[in-house]
Amino acid sequence: MTGGLINVIRGIGGEPESIRTLGLIGGLVYIIGAHGFVAWEIGKDRAFDLTAYCLAFPTGLGAILAAIAGAVAWKDQGIASAKVTEQTGAIPAKPPAGPRVPTGEPPPVDEPA
Repeated sequence: MTGGLINVIRGIGGEPESIRTLGLIGGLVYIIGAHGFVAWEIGKDRAFDLTAYCLAFPTGLGAILAAIAGAVAWKDQGIASAKVTEQTGAIPAKPPAGPRVPTGEPPPVDEPA
């Protein structure tokens, strides 16, 4: 189990990364905290709405996972761009918008025989 968790926080280079580590800790705290809150509410003899819990818990967990994935993707894209710049000296740029139109002479057209 711990081998899998350690591999989750490792980046491309094999070393643990801070964004992935914070994301893992945040996700685990969310899971433990939500269930702790449920236990607290039940322990206080308060009404517990299972439907609301089942709707809110996965949504919150999904939001955490999406934020972590977005942050990691943004960081990895920045690292890849920096490596291209370092190795080639060229700064990566987005392609122009719209369809690509060939320039120069049009290709020859075969005439029917």
